[in-house]
Order: sequence, then structure tokens, then C-alpha cells
Amino acid sequence: MSIKLLRHFISFSCVFLLTALALQAKDHEKEAKPFGLVSKLTQDTEIIFGLTHFEEFANEIGKSNTWKKIIELLDLQAGFDISDLAEPWGAAMDVIGEDAFFGFGKGTAANLNRLTKLSEEYNKISYEVAGSQLLSELGFGGNESSPEELMKDLLDQLLGDENGEFEKTLNELQLPAFIAGAKVGDGMAAQLVGQFSAMEDQLPPFVLTSEFDVSDGVTFRSWSVAAKDVFDDNARDQMRQEIGDEKLAEKLEKIIDSKKVEVSFGAHGDFLIVGFGPDHSHIKFVDNEDDSLMAISDFQFAKGYADKKILAYNYFSKEALSAFNSPGQFSSLTEGLTEILKSINEEIDIEKIIPLVSKLGKQLDDATKLNIDSTAGVLYREDGLKWASIGGASVPGVDTDVPLKLAPAVSEDAFLLINTAEEIDSRKNSIATFETVAQILHGAGQTAIQFQGDQQVAEMFEMFDGMFRPKLLKIWSIFKSKVANGLGPEGGVVVDLKGSMPKIPGVPAEFVKNGKVPRISIFNSVKNRKHLAEAWEQLVPAINEIAAAIPGQEPGQEFQIPDTLSMDGKNLTTHFIGLPFVSNDFLPSLSISDELFFLSTSKKATDELSAAIIENKNNDMNGLVLRVNVEQLIQFANAWIGLIEKNEDLVNDDATIEILNNVKRVLEFGEGVKGFDYKRYKKDRWREDWHFNIGDIK
Repeated sequence: MSIKLLRHFISFSCVFLLTALALQAKDHEKEAKPFGLVSKLTQDTEIIFGLTHFEEFANEIGKSNTWKKIIELLDLQAGFDISDLAEPWGAAMDVIGEDAFFGFGKGTAANLNRLTKLSEEYNKISYEVAGSQLLSELGFGGNESSPEELMKDLLDQLLGDENGEFEKTLNELQLPAFIAGAKVGDGMAAQLVGQFSAMEDQLPPFVLTSEFDVSDGVTFRSWSVAAKDVFDDNARDQMRQEIGDEKLAEKLEKIIDSKKVEVSFGAHGDFLIVGFGPDHSHIKFVDNEDDSLMAISDFQFAKGYADKKILAYNYFSKEALSAFNSPGQFSSLTEGLTEILKSINEEIDIEKIIPLVSKLGKQLDDATKLNIDSTAGVLYREDGLKWASIGGASVPGVDTDVPLKLAPAVSEDAFLLINTAEEIDSRKNSIATFETVAQILHGAGQTAIQFQGDQQVAEMFEMFDGMFRPKLLKIWSIFKSKVANGLGPEGGVVVDLKGSMPKIPGVPAEFVKNGKVPRISIFNSVKNRKHLAEAWEQLVPAINEIAAAIPGQEPGQEFQIPDTLSMDGKNLTTHFIGLPFVSNDFLPSLSISDELFFLSTSKKATDELSAAIIENKNNDMNGLVLRVNVEQLIQFANAWIGLIEKNEDLVNDDATIEILNNVKRVLEFGEGVKGFDYKRYKKDRWREDWHFNIGDIK
């Protein structure tokens, strides 16, 4: 009896163990499925883009009412039959419909950096070489060279560099290590590989074919070509004759001979894989997921969304993303421009502008400076489309150490919200950059007038310079010293569509009673209220001084800013100018407290916002927030169309009716679009979330 029980126990244990292993394998397969072959790619892969279940997504769109309306519109307006695309669309879905990806392997970032370096060096020298050509075209003499001579001059300078840096970079530059794959089915993948292999008999003799292992039991085919085998003696002789410089031609030959390309293809399970690069070293796979790209921290973040309906995903290594965002791009551009300006300066005096252009490049580089991190993200379907990513590039000028007060306090039914916090250094740089641009524009204006030679225009410019420039500089000084130091780092814009219509004479009573208008509020936190008060006291007389200097005004009748009225509220003191037709909900005004600053079209809106900000205790939000509520906009537009249609005096001709019908058709299409919500913030690392809330129309 005990032996029989023991047998049952052993049998049951085996069945239980096997079942558990099967379920675990099934769960693992399900978990890894959204990311296709990422669990097989090596960790030195630098870039990946993938699509998954795209055909399923496309089929859902094809069944929607929105798509049916689009087809009807295309057929009606353009006579286009969408069914003509059925065959090529089906062929495309056979390849990318279920699972497809492409990526770049090790060495891609290095090659991108080489391209950037070559581009910068080429631009710098080409501007210098082209300077005399430009002078000739402007009629100032200079050397007008043929394109061939210009190219030879460029090559001489580029390859004649004493340290040989440009030549070295060209020799090292190769094709990126590219790989792509699509889940076409086990039998189809092998069949396609067989078809490609059958073409090898038709390849030219300089194409070398070979076979290599990519993982245990899996081999791929490759076709490789070396440029030195294609670039024959006749081509070399022709190049030497065209260049006319033996030493330069020898350098070019060496560069050409260093280039090679290898195309690889094969089947890995039910995936067809193709790739190219200088060799096939990047075409390799691992057996253990712990050794794959999936194991790195970025993809571990993406893996957290594996239970979502993932549509696409991506990954950039830190090196690859840095290569796409190389520093000093503006400085490189302005360095080239200064070479042209130096040539022009030989004929036209622009001595003062040249250092300003160079300075502007450095300022723009500082303004767009990025901190780069590796990144991975997923696009998935949930109430439309959602995106979530980790890492990546920082947002220039955004201070993530400052918690946002505005965004958490704004109602979800607001049409537009923009909210962020600015770094102090970024504000200082923005002010300096604005001043540099103003100086360049002023100098360019002076130069243009001198070049034109129009005495009347020159006198007008001189009068403006004498009368208005000192006054404008005074106003700018107030903004720079007082306003910029009085406002805090956080700023934002809120637009809602709930404002009451002002009682303007002549406007239909129904419009005034039921019509709504946008309420626009510009917000800023306050750092030093005293500075802002002093700024206003200084700005009013300064602006009045400019207004009084405008020609054509009668003495004693010059424009002056009216005295403002003030109103103390619970949270804010509101300053405004007495205007007709105003109310609390339509009152252009400035509202301020020790912590909050608003410029708004509505006192009521600022009171609501300030109360919500004070009551809100959420300090977890930072970075940059953008929200657009399209649903509110459509409701607002439909409400106004309804009001207009009720007014027979306004809808009394065919043209107006046609316009209204066209607007209603557009709004009908837009009813499926609910809104867009974007957040770029920092939580140990940079994060990005956005939601395009879109559904089907009725």
C-alpha cells in the first residue's frame, strides 16, 4: 500500500512539475513576445526600432467608422479607390504585420561621430573657399571658379591638413552595422533564404560568398564586396587625370580602397533576418535572455509594459543618442558663416557683426545643451495611443528641481495647458542671446542702408536711432534688471473655453446670454514682488516717453497709459484699466501676490486658478507639461454653430450655409479625437509619457 501511495505521489509530483514548467515557459514566451527578437540580440546593439501586432492594429482601424468616412471622402472628392492598394498592403503586412524590427550594432555611434566631424570640417572649409565666389556673384570682384576647381580646392584643403585628421577619419568611416528582421513564419523564412541563395550564381566575380554561424545550429549566408576589387585600373587612371594631382589622387585611392560592404541574410526560427555593414560581426544572437539586450535596465523598464497592447518600441544606447546630438553644432555653423562675412568685410564694413555672429553660436549651443542618457520606450494601445519611455536627452533650460504648482491645479476640462520651470542660468543666457540678436539686426540694418545708398532712408534710420533706441534700451534694462529678477522659475499658459460673453452693443442677446469666449491666463511664480512693483513704477513713464515721441501727435494730446485701478481679492491683488463692457469674467488684468503672478483676460479665471494652486498639495510633478483638450474645443465650436444657426439674420445666404456645413463636417471627423497629454519629467532618470486620446466617430 505504501509503495502504491509512493508511486502516486511520484507521478503526481512529476505531472505537477512538468505542468508548472510548461506554464512558466508559456508565461515567459508571452512576456517576451511583444519585443520579438530583442531577447536574442546582443547587448552591444546600439539602436533598435520594432513593430509588433501592427496588422491587428491596422485591421481594427479598417473596421472603424472613421476609416469608412475617410474612404467615402477619398472616393467622392478625389475618385480614389482604396481597394487598389489591397494587394501591396497585404504584401507589406506579410512582412511587418506581426513582428518586425531594424537596428544598428556596435560601431554605429563611432561612425555617426565621424560623419559629424567630417561635415563640420567640410562646412568650415567650404565656406572659406566659397567666400571669393560669393563676392564675385555680388559684384565685388573675387575669384569666380568652376565647380571642378572649387571641388579640387576643397579636397586640397581637407586632405592637405598637416595632422591628417580629416584623411584619417575618412579612412576609418564605414557603413553602419545594420540589421533588420521580420516574422514571416518558419517555412517562409527558410524559403526566402533559399531564393536569395539561388541568386549567388548570377553575382559578379568580385562578390565573395560565404557562410557563418550566428548561434548554435544556425548559419547565415553573406555576400561581401571590397571597393578595391571594384575600383579597377581604368577608373583609377581616369580619377588621376581629372584631379591632376598625383599626391591627392593617391590619398583618395587609399580612402576608396578602405571601403567594404557585406550583405548577410538567414532564417532564425520564423524570422527572416537581413543585414549589411563593413562585415557580419554584428549579426549574432544569444541563447540566454540574461545575456541579451532585454536584460539591460532600459529594456527592463519597457518590459514592465509587456502586458499592454504594445504596437512599437525603441532603444538608443547613450553613445548612439549622443552622436545624434553632438555639442557645438551652432558654433560650427556660425564659424563657417564668419568665414563668409570676413570675405564680405573686405568690400563692405561689417567688422562689428563678425564677432557677434560667432558669439551667437556659442550662446545658442549653451541654450540647447543636453545631458544624454540611454533610452528605451514603448508605444501601446490604451484609449488611443500611449507612449512611455525612460532616459534620453534632457530638456534644455528646464529645472526639474522645482515642483510645478500650476499643472496639478488646472481642471481637466481646460482647452490648453503649458507648464514648466526655467533654470536661472537658462534665463540669463536667453537674455544675453536676445541682446546679441538685437545687435546683429541693428548692425545688419545699418550695413544694408549703407549698401543701398538711399539718403532719405539713412536719415530716417538715424532719427529712429537717436529718438527711440535709447528709450527702448531703457525699457529693456528695466525688464532685465527688475522683471527677470522678480519673476520666479515656474511659468505657464492656461486657456479654457468657459468665459462669459461681454455685453458689447450690437451683439445678439442670445450670443451674450449663451455664448462662451476663451479665457487666457499667463502664469508665473514670483521670486521678489518688490522688484516687480519697482518695474511697473519705472515702466509706465518710460513707455509714456516713447509714446510722446511718436510724430504726428498734437502737443498736449500725446498718448499716455491710463491710471490703473486695483482690486484686492482673497488671494490676489488685481490691477486693471477701466474699459467698457468689462465684467469679472472679461477683464484684461494683472493679478499678483507674494507667490503668484497672472496676466489674464479674466479676473474670475485667475481667482479660480490661484485658489486651486493654493489648495493643491501635490508637489510630485516637475519638468514640462503640455495638455490639449480637443473634445472641449469641438464642443465649444458646435455650441457656437448652434447659436449662429438660430440667428436667421446671420444665416441668410447659401455661402454662409455652405461654410457652416463644411465646418460641421470637419468637426464630425474630429469627434474621435479627445485630446493630447504630454509630460517630460525626472524621477531619478528622465521620463516621458504622452497620451493621444483618440477613438472612433459615431
